[in-house]
Amino acid sequence: MKQHLKYFSLSIFFLVNALIGLSLSGCGSLIKSTPQKTEITQKHAKTPSEDSSKIDGETVRDMIKEEDQLNADDEMNTEDQDFSQSAYYYYIKSERHKQKGETALAIDALQQAIDNDPESIYLKKSMIFLRLINKDNVNAITVARDLAQKHPDNEDILLILAKLNLQLNNLNEAKTLYERIIELNPQNHDAYIVLGNLYMENNGSEKALRLFSEMVGHFPESYAAHFFLGKVNVQKKNFIQAEKSLLRSIELKKDLVEPRFELIAIYKSNYRSQKDSDKKVIALYEDILKIDKNNIKASIELPLFLYKKGEKSKASRMFVVFGQQYKNNETMMMATAKEIINNQKSDDAIIVFTEILKGDPQNSSLHYIAGVVFDSLKESKKAISHFLKVTSDSEQYKKSIFHIAYIYSQMKQPEKSIEFLESKLSQLSDDTELIAYLAAFYEETNQLDKAFALLQKGLVVSPDDTELLFRTGIIADKSGDKDGCIKAMKRVIELDPDHSSALNYLGYTYAELGTNLDEAEVLVTRSLELKPNDGYITDSLGWVYYKKGMYDKAIEILEKAVMLSSEDPVITEHLADAYREKKMYSQALEAYRKALSKNQNPENKTALEKKIDEITNMIKKQN
Repeated sequence: MKQHLKYFSLSIFFLVNALIGLSLSGCGSLIKSTPQKTEITQKHAKTPSEDSSKIDGETVRDMIKEEDQLNADDEMNTEDQDFSQSAYYYYIKSERHKQKGETALAIDALQQAIDNDPESIYLKKSMIFLRLINKDNVNAITVARDLAQKHPDNEDILLILAKLNLQLNNLNEAKTLYERIIELNPQNHDAYIVLGNLYMENNGSEKALRLFSEMVGHFPESYAAHFFLGKVNVQKKNFIQAEKSLLRSIELKKDLVEPRFELIAIYKSNYRSQKDSDKKVIALYEDILKIDKNNIKASIELPLFLYKKGEKSKASRMFVVFGQQYKNNETMMMATAKEIINNQKSDDAIIVFTEILKGDPQNSSLHYIAGVVFDSLKESKKAISHFLKVTSDSEQYKKSIFHIAYIYSQMKQPEKSIEFLESKLSQLSDDTELIAYLAAFYEETNQLDKAFALLQKGLVVSPDDTELLFRTGIIADKSGDKDGCIKAMKRVIELDPDHSSALNYLGYTYAELGTNLDEAEVLVTRSLELKPNDGYITDSLGWVYYKKGMYDKAIEILEKAVMLSSEDPVITEHLADAYREKKMYSQALEAYRKALSKNQNPENKTALEKKIDEITNMIKKQN
């Protein structure tokens, strides 16, 4: 399926995460178990600002590192490994490909090893890690599930499968697996942490309370156990018990900041006298800043707390010092923006940036960060006012322009976006990014002639700009000029053989036309190698097989595409079409109905309704 990459790729220009590298889930310190235990990141061991329900790239790298340790001995022989002599040749071949970075070839060779020894646990674990390296989580979890089914008491396999389920957000399966892991090994410290946080994330605080109480019993000297027991008691508003556990956690490890933040939350609830609580809150923030002078959360929250308690002069001085200290430190300012966005409090954001900017009211970097924050908080007018104060000599100037145009589009005022961008193009007439961006707005408002003319102007300035050429191909396609589209996409691929979007677009175009289907398969397969878990590209490959009349293969691929992009009606419709060709009418009817429920286009809905009527009649005739 084609992706038109609205507004010159949302992922590049408009999303806050892409623009400033923010991850709203945070990436805090490590929570460790007792010294002999394995470290577990807060992505698993959830702290106040983090999401424990998923594993991230760091965790996958840890899993791959674990696998690399298994392969550390270059002189290993078949006696060291859990596979037969007949599989050894292919395993070594796979290792050689992996060392060269040839992941696809490594997977093929390893599959041959598995075919020669299908009972080998080691080979299948190696396949899981190779699939992870290749970013193919779906097939990785398929292998892991097969292994777990055959070896239901193997703790290592269950752990791998549990982590993969977290990665794919299959939380119920992950919970079941961690429960089984603890049943098999009550001394698995980290499993308690992950499972307990999964319970807390899904309104299972009673289960979490029982689990963390059990954990403290098993690990009485684990500061993590006491911390999480305190955390769940905070969630349940059992403040006396929570305070006791959190103070014990600090006793066991005095430089922890997370328990102090939880204690701050308790004291802010005023379960003690307000005067006593306020003193404790201030002292805890000051302790955190002694431990970590660059702790953004405490640096922002302490002066905010003082400001709201009436100590505005003191708070203002602290904010000004903070702004002066970090105004040229992009990393710290990005972290500041993330912290404020996480709090989702516009009033706090206004206080913070009003006070910080007192120390340097013309600072473009601070205005840009303020704009990003207010944009994220849906305070569009405030965001625009700050972006407009970013000066033309600033590194953030062009990004501010893109932000403003996008905000107008979100306000359903694309004409203002276009007017604003046209005014800036008069100043930056040769800027190819701005040209492509404005062309995307012309395209969105169906001004295809203007878009094409502007892109041609850009190509005069930069004839080999692959993004301008790619957009030109899309405009040609939308204008009905398939030959122009194909020519542009071929040129993109000639300049950049790894341009995944162009490979996919050209392959899918061939499939739509029913021509060059073998070439289409090669193009889309290459695109999918570059982006293995992309549902749209997977759909393209399935559609190529459909057009080739290979319906069994099409169904296999399209089912995976639907799993990856379940909300897209076109992909679901493609699967329904493949079911129909195989006379799997019940499955086709269900898929068509799902596609109809997701489709907002009146013309497409009419076509789907017609297909549903046809399939319904076919089923009646069968019966």
